[in-house]
Amino acid sequence: MDILRELTGLLRDATGEDERWAEAVTPQSRLEDDLRLESVELAALGEALRARYGVDLPAYLAGLDLDELIDLTVGDLARLVTP
Repeated sequence: MDILRELTGLLRDATGEDERWAEAVTPQSRLEDDLRLESVELAALGEALRARYGVDLPAYLAGLDLDELIDLTVGDLARLVTP
C-alpha cells in the first residue's frame, strides 16, 4: 500500500474527518497549520503509528524545536515510518 494513503487513513481515523478532507492531504500538508490536528488527535495518531509501525511519535516530537513542530508535515511522518 502507498505510504501516503496509509498515513492519510491513520490521520482520518485519528481526526474523524471525511473522505473529502483526506483527498486534500499531501506530503507537504502540515499537521498544525494545514490539517489543524489538535493534541488529542495527535495522541491518537501517535498510538496508531506505534501500533502499525512501532515508532514512538512522542519521543520523535520531543526532539524537535518549536519551528520544526509547527512545520511538521505528512512527508516527515512518511520518512519517520519508512525504514
